[in-house]
Amino acid sequence: MKIKMMSRWNASCGVSAHAEMVGRIWRKMGHELKVLAPLENNLSRTEKDEPYVVRCYELNEKWSGKEKPLFNPVPFLEDDFDVFVVQNLEMMPLQELLEIYPVIREKAKTVLVVHEGGPPQNPYFYKFGWDAVVCFDERYKDWLKNIYPAQQINIIPYPCYPLKKGDRIEARQKLNLPLDKKIIFNYGLGVFRHIHLLPTIERLNKKYPLVLLTLTHVEDWYDLFSALKERYKFIELRKGPISVNDLYTYLHASDVLLIHKDHASCVVVSSTAYLCMGAGCPLLVSDTNFFETLNEEVIKYKNLHELRCRLEDIFEKKTSIINSLKAAEKCVQKYSSYEIGKKFIELFALLKTSVRKEVSVLDIGASSEVPSPEPKIAVVKSPAAYSNLQNPALDERNLKSA
Repeated sequence: MKIKMMSRWNASCGVSAHAEMVGRIWRKMGHELKVLAPLENNLSRTEKDEPYVVRCYELNEKWSGKEKPLFNPVPFLEDDFDVFVVQNLEMMPLQELLEIYPVIREKAKTVLVVHEGGPPQNPYFYKFGWDAVVCFDERYKDWLKNIYPAQQINIIPYPCYPLKKGDRIEARQKLNLPLDKKIIFNYGLGVFRHIHLLPTIERLNKKYPLVLLTLTHVEDWYDLFSALKERYKFIELRKGPISVNDLYTYLHASDVLLIHKDHASCVVVSSTAYLCMGAGCPLLVSDTNFFETLNEEVIKYKNLHELRCRLEDIFEKKTSIINSLKAAEKCVQKYSSYEIGKKFIELFALLKTSVRKEVSVLDIGASSEVPSPEPKIAVVKSPAAYSNLQNPALDERNLKSA
C-alpha cells in the first residue's frame, strides 16, 4: 500500500511521536510511506530526516503576520498513492491545502487523525471531507460526532513505544551520572511546571540523597533551571533535544520519570506517558485529565504530600510500584506501535474497497461550531496545473537552515 502522511516528524511533540511510531511500523510491514512534514527549527528536531521525508510547508503557528505560509504543493500531488493521512489538521496551512485537496481526493482515500481536544475555531477546518476520522478514545468521539457521521469515526488508541528495558548502572555510567543517588527525571517542553515541586523534593533529598535530572531544548527553561540550580544544588541540567533511543537511556538511568501537567480545559492525552512507558521506569504523574484514561500503569499524586509519599514508595520499591510496572508492561504490549499500526492498515484496506459518499460536515451539526465568514470552496485542477507553484524557499538546498 502507498501512503502519504502530512504530519510533524522527527520533532519533540506528541503529534510527531504518534506519526513516527505508526509510520515506521507501516514501513516495516512492507508498505510505502512518504512523509510530508513542515519546516522545523533545528532546536525542535530529534533525528536526521529519512529519505522518505519531504519538508514542504510551514505550520499555521509559524506564519503569524505573514501574508501566506510557505507551501509547496508539488510533493502532495506527484506520484500515485492509495491513502492520504493528515495528523493534527488544525495546525496545517489549511487554505493552501484546501486548494489542492480535491486533486488529492481524486487520487486516494483520505484519513484524518485527530489530536485536537475540541472543535477548532478556524472555519477552514470544516471544509475538508474525509473517508475516515481517527481519534484516540471515547472522549474525542463525544465532540467529533457533532461534526462527522458516527460511522466515519474510528477509535484507534494512542500507541506505546515498544518495550525496551535497560541496565541502570550501565546507563548512568554512559551519561556520567552518580551511581549512589536516587534520580528523578523530568524532560521536555514542560519542565517549568515542576518548579513548585522543588521545595518538596529538597526536603526529600535530606532522607534520600537524590538528583533532579532535567533535560530540555527550550532555551528559556534551560536558563531558568540554571538559575534555580544555584538554590537547589541537586539539579542536574542537560540540554536537548534528544532521540528516542537516547531518551530511553535517560529513563533506564532514572528511578522515576516525573510528569506534572495541570488540568486542561479540552480533551487531552499525555504522549510522554505512552512514549516512555516501555522503559521499565516508574511514571509519577499529576492526577489530571491528561492521565484519566490510565490507571495502575502510572502512579498518580494529587498534592505535594502525596508527591512525597509516592516518591518514597518508589525509592523503597513498594509492592504498589512493582504492580504499576507490571501494568505498564501489559499496556505497552496491548497498545504497541505494531498493534496500533496494524489497526490503521486494516482501516486503510477497508477504505480501499468502500464506495465514497460525499457528505458536507456542515450538514451534520458542525455549523454551530463554525465561525463565519465561509471560506471559498476549492476548485479541482490537475496535478500538472500546480507544477509551476513550487516555492523557491522550500527548495531542498535551502532546507539546511530551516
